[in-house]
Amino acid sequence: MSLHPDHSYAPDDFFSRQTLELSFRLLRNNNPGLANAIKKALNQIHLVPYDVLHKVYTGEMYFNAQLLEILNVHTIGKIVSALTEIGEQALHNQALPPEHVKLLRNLIDDWVQLTEWVLRNSLGDKAALH
Repeated sequence: MSLHPDHSYAPDDFFSRQTLELSFRLLRNNNPGLANAIKKALNQIHLVPYDVLHKVYTGEMYFNAQLLEILNVHTIGKIVSALTEIGEQALHNQALPPEHVKLLRNLIDDWVQLTEWVLRNSLGDKAALH
């Protein structure tokens, strides 16, 4: 998952460092607890080696599974909710220029894609247990 407008080429088991950094910046003033959780993830997990990305994406990426270990499902849901609230407030107050609204929309989309990845992989784990 990436912050790039065209997500169709990005592998779906990776998450962008840029998305984490921007999320941290957006949340640090209004939601320091979530911002600290993101900062912890940035500090603790290692970037995916470029050769593992199969040269599909050139940005710095993390494995979704490692990110999930640190942030957990509940925190990811809270991040999606907090960013959505920021977006709603910005649209209501017309506080952001259109390019920033688009960037925020892409940021939220990245987190939603991570949530969908978690659901797909959780369902697979449960099916394997039965």
